[in-house]
Amino acid sequence: MKRLNTGRGYIFAEDVVDGVPINPKLPPDFDQTPNDDRPDAHRKFWGVPYIVTDSVDAWDAYYADRTDEWADEGRAHWVEGRRRWMEAWPSGVRYTVRCLDGGAWDRSTAWGSFPTLEAALGLLGRAAA
Repeated sequence: MKRLNTGRGYIFAEDVVDGVPINPKLPPDFDQTPNDDRPDAHRKFWGVPYIVTDSVDAWDAYYADRTDEWADEGRAHWVEGRRRWMEAWPSGVRYTVRCLDGGAWDRSTAWGSFPTLEAALGLLGRAAA
């Protein structure tokens, strides 16, 4: 784990690239907490853009592991969903820039999703090393 000092505390993340936390360790219910009810521990995230990744491998595993009554229907639907995912995110990874900035009343704001880390950092005016 890497850490980023925001001046209001440390954010721990899988990585920090050009001052941007990648897959930060978020507090429980971070994206289901009204901003007016946030504890002081969330202040270190305020105004700090971060990137979360989602992968086609994780979605493949999710659908493969389903055992509910709609599992087969979900897997069948994922065939087309997977094709579209790979069109949009050719590496198999989606990089989403988010920020707790008040743009939403109860969650961080999604600033955009990108097919590469470089493109996501480009939104923030930073370039990957």
